[in-house]
Amino acid sequence: MKVFPNTIINFHKIYDKEWMESVLLYLINNYNIVALQDIESYYYNQKLLHNCCHITFDDGDRSFYTIVYPLIKKFQLPVSIYVSPKIVKTGENFWFQEIRNYNKEVLRTVINNKCPYLKSINPKIPISAIFKSLQLTQIWEIIDEYRSIMKIDAEKRMNMSVDELKEVYDSGLVEIGAHTQNHPILANETETTAQYEIQSSILELSEILADPVKYFAYPNGIPQIDFGEREMNFLKAMNIKLALSTENKSFSIIDNPLNIPRNGISKGNKSFLFIKLLLGSKWDKVKKLCLGKQEDDYRKEIRDIIAKNNR
Repeated sequence: MKVFPNTIINFHKIYDKEWMESVLLYLINNYNIVALQDIESYYYNQKLLHNCCHITFDDGDRSFYTIVYPLIKKFQLPVSIYVSPKIVKTGENFWFQEIRNYNKEVLRTVINNKCPYLKSINPKIPISAIFKSLQLTQIWEIIDEYRSIMKIDAEKRMNMSVDELKEVYDSGLVEIGAHTQNHPILANETETTAQYEIQSSILELSEILADPVKYFAYPNGIPQIDFGEREMNFLKAMNIKLALSTENKSFSIIDNPLNIPRNGISKGNKSFLFIKLLLGSKWDKVKKLCLGKQEDDYRKEIRDIIAKNNR
């Protein structure tokens, strides 16, 4: 067994069962897989953890139920998932799921019509960077306008149902935390909206599970870009024990328990996985050095434009 720093690995939508199984086997063979309660004890009770890994999944995509859940039962792996109770209950999709297959040229035209101050943005900037710089109300206005132009309806349900969520929770292998109601970029929202998204998601999820919710994952999750002290204070007021970011690095005892880093994995073979985990916090710098500007760089530019428009 190779020795790596303690880490939390994060996934989102899973497309391929064989790939997922190979990644899980790699983690099993190279780490001590631990439950989220062990991470909580590490931060609050000085529990010793060595070469350990906890596995998380954000959003509650139905691929967790159809692909991942059978595998974690097969290997008896403790994992945690982070979901929106509103999405689970209503069957609606997140905004980023709705736009996944949209025509990008038409979508840019709608964005420019709705937000004319963004017309100056380089057309090569990813649409995802634009959406992640807007407030929820603006995002859904753009989506509604696009649907009207293209004469289309909302996409079919892409996420787990209440019954599926309860089933995985009752297995004893899956801990469940909140992930807001609508997956906004919290830092973009007003204080009232950010507080509602956090607090109502925790309360509603507690009702669904019939258990207190102690854990939370920030949407998109980049510290100081997607969330900050304001959001951590809201979580503290709700007695949340652990809140997870998407900062690519290993976790350590010096972390704020309401800002715990995770290494995101969405693709790659064992060699890629090994390199990414080995680089840890250096991964983002290496990626930027090799590929140039990344989404968070573009978002900073867009936010500056929005800030000037709002003055």
